Amino acid sequence: MKGEGSFNDWFWTMIRFVSRRALWGLVTLALLVSFAFIAVNLLLPYDFAVGLGQRSRNIERIREQLGLDRPLWVRWLDYMWHFVRGDLGESYDGYRVSSYIWSPLPTTVMIFAVGGVVAYLLGEWLGRLVAWSRSRVLTAASSTVSVLLFSAFPPWLIFLLTYFVGDRLAQLRSWAGLQPVTGTAPGGPIAVVLAVGLLVAFITGIALRGWARRNQRRALGLLAIPAGLAGFALGLVISGTWTDAVDQMLWPSALTAMLALILIAFGESMLVMRAGVSAEMAEDYVLTARAKALPERLIRDGHVAPNAVLPTLSRLFTSVPYLISGLVIIELSSGTYALGSLFFYAIESGNVPIIIGIIAIVGVIGLVLRIALDIVQAIIDPRIIRADGEPS
Repeated sequence: MKGEGSFNDWFWTMIRFVSRRALWGLVTLALLVSFAFIAVNLLLPYDFAVGLGQRSRNIERIREQLGLDRPLWVRWLDYMWHFVRGDLGESYDGYRVSSYIWSPLPTTVMIFAVGGVVAYLLGEWLGRLVAWSRSRVLTAASSTVSVLLFSAFPPWLIFLLTYFVGDRLAQLRSWAGLQPVTGTAPGGPIAVVLAVGLLVAFITGIALRGWARRNQRRALGLLAIPAGLAGFALGLVISGTWTDAVDQMLWPSALTAMLALILIAFGESMLVMRAGVSAEMAEDYVLTARAKALPERLIRDGHVAPNAVLPTLSRLFTSVPYLISGLVIIELSSGTYALGSLFFYAIESGNVPIIIGIIAIVGVIGLVLRIALDIVQAIIDPRIIRADGEPS
């Protein structure tokens, strides 16, 4: 009975904690969309009406039809009223903005889910090893590589990847028994399943691994992420969509974009993790653990890593909008039809509603992942809830 009461207290405490974070996140999202609406309308140099009308009379008529003759603040209020109801509005060419975005969005989320999480896991692992080794050579080399990759120009990086490993990536399809690529990457429902499933599997695995490490469940910590991915793969096999999912994942342009995102993003996670581990190594509990003759691996993975991983997770999730912004350029450079192609099409044509709609969707993704981060951190370290003002 006592355990049941403790769980109920923890559950409702978590609900209040997440609700407050979600409320502030919604306020931030509203401010982001408002700023994007005003900035894009004021700063975009190309007028969509000018591109359609050849005479001033036609231009004015088109602006009136599109509602561009109204004051900016009136258009902002109208847009926000529709946005809070889940309506992204209508593009200037007469189609719903949501119909433009929902088609390429799953491909972007899929690339981000694989590339971003693999970059985080690789950076966390390398940062932990480099910091624990205390090697000046490894520290200098890791810093140099991280800075070079993080500051790399995405089109240049895509060119190098295509030149050196493009053929190898294309051969993966033949090794998997798939047909050569034709046209753009396949989309549809399978892309949605992959995008959502991979994110859920990765986030759940990271949370479970963090909890297992803090509670010294080494086997569970090692198997958490592989088990989550294996469960997702089993679900694909049972549903009969495994072949289509593999076909989507092994599309050469999508693989190139994933690899580029991994190379650009992993360095930051590594540097943050390395700094966190280095700081934790000077704490008294590490000296106490060594005095008790605990194995170095247990001290590093069971005591130091759970404390150092929280800033790394925070940095990963707070940099989501920047990673997706970089991914837009990566997708365009790699020839992947996703939000990147749509975003640049909207800029070139001056289709303001699509531009704002994409920015709003990126904000929504950032909000969802931020809430997921809060839940993951609270599971890994319950002290976060108490520090947020909840009773212990």
